[in-house]
Amino acid sequence: MEKLSIISYELKKCKVKQKLAIQRAINGYKDYSYNQKYQYIRKGILDGIPHKYLNNGVIILNVKDKNKVLAVLKKNKASITVIDFNSKTAILH
Repeated sequence: MEKLSIISYELKKCKVKQKLAIQRAINGYKDYSYNQKYQYIRKGILDGIPHKYLNNGVIILNVKDKNKVLAVLKKNKASITVIDFNSKTAILH
């Protein structure tokens, strides 16, 4: 039995700067320097966590990892809904 969480978040009430900060912190981004001669890949929170996207703004992940994502969302004032459940089958890889 696997304990999972569904995190649903909306960014409608957030400012553009907050939306960008949330997306970069969660998913990571590519950073360029020296007129795009050098490329750096900045990793996000979900790069090291098994997860699945159900839709835009809806993520399934393990209960033990949800606090990392919730901290970023709360810091940037996103609207959050969390549902915890148990799964008999392995959803995450």
